[in-house]
Amino acid sequence: MEKKKVSNFTLISFAIILSVGIIIMASIIKIRDKQNKNLLYAMESKIEYYAKRCYLENNCQNEITLKDLYDKNYLTVIVNPVTKEILDENTKINYFNNQIVISWSESNPVD
Repeated sequence: MEKKKVSNFTLISFAIILSVGIIIMASIIKIRDKQNKNLLYAMESKIEYYAKRCYLENNCQNEITLKDLYDKNYLTVIVNPVTKEILDENTKINYFNNQIVISWSESNPVD
């Protein structure tokens, strides 16, 4: 029985293709992660903007929830852009030292 020999050209070509594939996959994962973070930032910014507006217009006091913002027509239903799930209406929002603080619940982790 004769053994088939693998040429150096075949081995080098395979190694180059494998390396390019690994680099492309790593780049895709990194880009997707950055895009998800940007989407979540945009969602949080929208909630913070309308919550602050509600507080500054004196329509909201103390601790409020997303449901309060929905009921006062500041927001429509907010969907997590990454998981496509509707955010919990009981998510608490506070206005403290001119900053909005959102207390994300266990069911709505935004990380």
